[in-house]
Amino acid sequence: MKWWLFAFLLSVTCGMLFAQASRDSLIVYDVDTHAQFKGGITGWNLFVRDNLDIRDLVNSMDSTAYVDYGLKQTAIIEFTVCEDGVVCDIEIVNKDKISPEFAEEALRVMNRSPKWTPALKNGKAVRTRFKQSIVAVL
Repeated sequence: MKWWLFAFLLSVTCGMLFAQASRDSLIVYDVDTHAQFKGGITGWNLFVRDNLDIRDLVNSMDSTAYVDYGLKQTAIIEFTVCEDGVVCDIEIVNKDKISPEFAEEALRVMNRSPKWTPALKNGKAVRTRFKQSIVAVL
């Protein structure tokens, strides 16, 4: 009898922990307020300007790469903004349209991103996906 009670309590407790973990990792797309970089668009532009280093990119590209990817490249980055504002699960959506070197630099910049203001649903911070672009003129 004690064994069954213990098994029952263990399964209920594990089920509650699993439900909590699933709820925390849920990505919400229909939000009341979207995630935002602290400082808004101006803050984002300053962050990118201060962190994007295209010197090595310019030096590594040959004339063929300029023809393939152009002088102006735009990396469209999709990522998750967690409930606490941390940025994770970063990926480049248009990798085939930008040079591999620029893709690597754009990912490096996004990995340095400070916390964002998280999205809100019913007044509560939630995880959501977000798209942002980084533009480089070579």
